[in-house]
Order: sequence, then structure tokens, then C-alpha cells
Amino acid sequence: MAKRVFTEEERAEYREKMLDAGFDLLKQYGMTHMSVAKITEAAGIGVSTFYNFFSSKEEYVYEVLQYRRRKIPELIRIALNGKEKAGPAETRTYLKMMIDERYSVFPSLTPEDEKRLLEMLPEQVRPDLQKETETSIQFFRHMEGIHPDVNIPLVANLIKVYVLAAEGKEMLHQTVYEVTMDRMRDLILYEIFGRTE
Repeated sequence: MAKRVFTEEERAEYREKMLDAGFDLLKQYGMTHMSVAKITEAAGIGVSTFYNFFSSKEEYVYEVLQYRRRKIPELIRIALNGKEKAGPAETRTYLKMMIDERYSVFPSLTPEDEKRLLEMLPEQVRPDLQKETETSIQFFRHMEGIHPDVNIPLVANLIKVYVLAAEGKEMLHQTVYEVTMDRMRDLILYEIFGRTE
């Protein structure tokens, strides 16, 4: 059987379908139980075709994360709720959205998934201060009243710890989970603005 050759347009279309399906598949199955067959079925292509686009399921999950990250401006607009720039209140809303399963894949990942991604894709997943600084600057562009001496690596680490706490929610005391996450948001807001309100 001859190998199917996709046009650039078809490649872009199928890749987009697979990445778009990844959000719901991760929410439904998590990384561990999401199979290549489920991914390709959602995109309407054969299993073997998956490997024309991604070398592994881990690479696919990483690309889904990047795909969702590109939607950050859309989430920021929702959090701004008509305002021009975000202050602490709007940033708090955005931070809540980061761990809300309606908007984010992070609650669908586990600490084990993160570890597996780091093992399988170390160069893509490893902390990269330059990339994180560029992302933070783009993020800060939507804010006003930022502390002049904001420590970007510290803010990046705090946000990662916040997301990891959401991913490992079942390991935390559920009776104080929401309070814990709210205190973490306070800490992040304080580091960005020098205040929480």
C-alpha cells in the first residue's frame, strides 16, 4: 500500500483537528489513558497517519499544551471583562482560569505525566528562562501597575508550583484546597503587583 502524501493544507487541517481534539481527550482520559487510536479517531484519520505528524504521544501532548498556550490572549480577554488592562482582580481571574478544566489541560495532567514529558522531551519541557521571560513580558503587556522590580523567574516558578498543585490535587487536603489555591494566587499577585487587591 502506498504511503499517503498530504498537501500542506491537509497537513495543517489534520494537525489542527488533532490538537483541537487533544483538549477534550486529555480531560476525558488523561495522558496515560489517551491512546493514539483515540486521537486519530477524533481527527478522522488512521492510526499510522498519526506518526506523520508526531513522533510519540508525549510529543503530541506537549504540542497540545503549546496549542492551548497560544490561546492565552483569548483567556486574558475573558479575564479582562471589557477592561483595557488587568490589575490584581483580573489577574486573579486569569490564574483561576489556568487551573479550571473548562479552559486548561493542566487539571487533566498528573505529576507523573509531567515527569514522563520531562523524561521523553527534556529539551522542550525543561525550564528555559529566556523563553519564560519572553512569555512573561507578553503576559505583563496586558497588565497595569506591575511592581517595577518584578522577579520573573520567581513568578514563573510560583505559577508552575500553582499548576502542579492543581495537577496533584488528590494529594492535598480537600477541605482546604480552595483556600490553599487562593493563598497561592495571593502570593503570585503580590510578586507581580506588590499587592493582592
